[in-house]
Amino acid sequence: MTFAYPWFLVLLLLILFFYSAKKSSKVEQIFSKDILNKLQFGRFGAINLKFFLLIASFVLMVIALARPIVLSQDKQEIDVKSFNLAIALDISKSMKAEDIFPNRLRFSKKAIGLVMDGVPEANIAIIAYTNDAFLVSPFSNDFKSIEFLLSNLDTDSLSSRGSQILSALKATNKIFESIDEGKKTLLLVTDGADGRDLEKIDEYIKQKNITLHVLSIGTKKGSTLSDRSGGFITDRDGNIVVSKRDDSLMSILDGGAFLSSSGELTKIDWLVEEIKKSVEIKEVKRDSLEGAKELFYYPLALGLLLIFFAFNHARLPFLLVLFIAPLDSRAGLFDFLDIYQAKKSYEKQEFYEAEKSFSKLDSNQAKYNQANMLYRQEKFKEALKLYQSIKGFSTEYEHKRLHNIGNSYAQLGKIDEAIESYEEALKVKEDEDTRANLELMKKMQKEQKSKDSKDQDKEEDKQDSKEEEKKEKEKKEEKEEKKEKKDEEKKSKKKDEGKNKKESDKKDTQESQAKLQEGQKNISEAEAKKWEHKMDSREFKTKPLELKKGEKNEIFW
Repeated sequence: MTFAYPWFLVLLLLILFFYSAKKSSKVEQIFSKDILNKLQFGRFGAINLKFFLLIASFVLMVIALARPIVLSQDKQEIDVKSFNLAIALDISKSMKAEDIFPNRLRFSKKAIGLVMDGVPEANIAIIAYTNDAFLVSPFSNDFKSIEFLLSNLDTDSLSSRGSQILSALKATNKIFESIDEGKKTLLLVTDGADGRDLEKIDEYIKQKNITLHVLSIGTKKGSTLSDRSGGFITDRDGNIVVSKRDDSLMSILDGGAFLSSSGELTKIDWLVEEIKKSVEIKEVKRDSLEGAKELFYYPLALGLLLIFFAFNHARLPFLLVLFIAPLDSRAGLFDFLDIYQAKKSYEKQEFYEAEKSFSKLDSNQAKYNQANMLYRQEKFKEALKLYQSIKGFSTEYEHKRLHNIGNSYAQLGKIDEAIESYEEALKVKEDEDTRANLELMKKMQKEQKSKDSKDQDKEEDKQDSKEEEKKEKEKKEEKEEKKEKKDEEKKSKKKDEGKNKKESDKKDTQESQAKLQEGQKNISEAEAKKWEHKMDSREFKTKPLELKKGEKNEIFW
């Protein structure tokens, strides 16, 4: 076994400091009497039980931070090309605006996750800021830890109001100076600077050699902001505040990239490439932990258990019995952590996260709550399936389960099944809401049947109309067919008559020619010559008419 981050073990020296301070009166100069009183009660014999439980839990937490691992092979150092990148996240109240789903802050965390996916070789530091800034994570390649820290950031993490980009720039400068790096690269994720301090920001980034990239989140139309009571945040004059995205930072960038998003991340790869172009890439040695088995969760779980014992010392005998009981009875020992996280997510209306937490628990109540979270996400089929899998509920929750099954069926448009579920729920317990839902479903069922009946009548009328049209069409076709047949018969008759006439004419012609030939044969050769001579010597009495110029000459026949 070895430690991935052994330098965290230095924190164990704090135990010696605290123990020595406890022996002297100096401890009261460090901690208030109220805190000391809370730490110093519950003795077991001569031993201050709570104190030592807390010390033991602290040791275990430090060991967990040092990340104990078992390597599948010897630990090796490999040369990799890497660079340092700082990411500053705006967590001011305006980042709670819901003009982007689910809100600007959660959308920004998702965008940062995609940026980290695009630069797996980088060492990334996370800064959160409002009017002030604080370091969330120093430069690290442990992206899982960074994502965990990011997920717990909220607009309540810093008490100050507004957002001051200069504070984020100053924090960035400090962390780069701590590693003696001259060229600094910062990705600023914000909804804008509202046009403030642009000249100071421009002057500072040039003076400190900071390459500033900006991911601007929000819409130009903007959105109202809600306070803790659910009302709208107003200004000093009582006007409702509308937070809009401000892109004025784009005007001062020199060498950095600017990307605005109104709910899409399709161009995030372009931003990642622009960041890579601006950084200073170096070859560094990095420990290879490939194939390592993580052990940190064992000391972490034990440390949390000791803290729980320390603050529940009165129940310690019962808890010890529970701890030495069979494994199955201890299965839910740490369920309170998931329940707390689920409750916290539900209060923030983060239904997906709440459902995820409830899914880790193995109980009917947890399944019921998980189904409720699925219903809130409008995943009605999944919710219905989970509701139906729950068996053995008490009367109160059995009624709620059946009522919610009815609701799920109603959302899926299955009215008959919804009515059946509501009726089952009313058999368990009479409830006004269930009764109202049942009456509504019955009304919808009646309307649906009436509509179906009308649709059926219309369909039948339509079918009858089609049949009549078909018959009319057939009659028309039959008439046209008869007409065509008559026309063809007439044409055929005329054709036959013409043919007969032609044959008759041809016969007459042939007979005439035959008679002519026969007549010609009857004239003798001497008579023919005599006739020919007479025709040649014959003079015609008619002469051509002379036409005179200028006279109107007409020829009559």
